[in-house]
Amino acid sequence: MLKKKPGIGRIIFYGFALFTLLFVFSMYFAPDMMVAVTNQVWALCGW
Repeated sequence: MLKKKPGIGRIIFYGFALFTLLFVFSMYFAPDMMVAVTNQVWALCGW
């Protein structure tokens, strides 16, 4: 009944969809947190 392995494309698609949903909800519900995360990313990138 269960398949052995899901396809790599399906894993990437679901991961991207989940990341997109989490990103949108985070921006909507916690903009201060997103600003802090963005600033941290810029700091880690050396800008």
